[in-house]
Amino acid sequence: MAGDIPCLRIYSQGDAPKGIVVFYHGWTSTKELQSVRGHFLAAYGYTVLIPEAINHGERGVINYDEGDRSYVAFWQTILQNVREAPIIEAYCRHWLPQSPLAVMGHSMGAFTTMGVMTHCPAFQTAVAMNGSGWWDESDRRFRSSLQIDPFVGLSELQAEIKQWDPYSHMEHLRGRSLLAMNGGADPVVDNMAQTLYMEQLVRRDDVSQSFITYPKLAHFVTTNMMGDAIAWLDKNLGIH
Repeated sequence: MAGDIPCLRIYSQGDAPKGIVVFYHGWTSTKELQSVRGHFLAAYGYTVLIPEAINHGERGVINYDEGDRSYVAFWQTILQNVREAPIIEAYCRHWLPQSPLAVMGHSMGAFTTMGVMTHCPAFQTAVAMNGSGWWDESDRRFRSSLQIDPFVGLSELQAEIKQWDPYSHMEHLRGRSLLAMNGGADPVVDNMAQTLYMEQLVRRDDVSQSFITYPKLAHFVTTNMMGDAIAWLDKNLGIH
């Protein structure tokens, strides 16, 4: 447990970890369902911490297909993950105080990753798989594709999304690094929002960044993506 947050810990192979990777799971998933990815990272020398998000696993299960309610819950889960990031950071610092920190995630976990990297400067680098750093644009695209009409509470939700939107706070990434990876044929998360985010980020010369699109790939994480993630972590956590 990190405070009141249930977490899965996976220890690196070898004498000392290259760093700690905080890995955020996706919508409808759980920390246990991400253990294979955690063990993959551990096999390459990283210790992994996988927090359980609200509305998932030990922290309660909801109806994930309940229209407006589940859509609000999706964004509130992301926002809560970002608010809880300082607790996760403090836990990591106490657990392995000398280890550099990275944040990584898939789908909803990639949205979280973009937010955590933006608002929690302790994380040195980030890997976001099939997510978006332009939350406001993703909100518009999600509601269009899911055919969600305006509902009571939407304006309040949008205001909160805009407040935390990584797109509006790129200056917080100064001196750090970010890798974004998206499937070119993803039917779940419209990758154009991430493309537009990265087109803006590339204009900054104070952030090391890379954007990889995998042609014909849907909403999945492949072995190639994990390999690219490992190479990025090794480069950007100072491990060679």
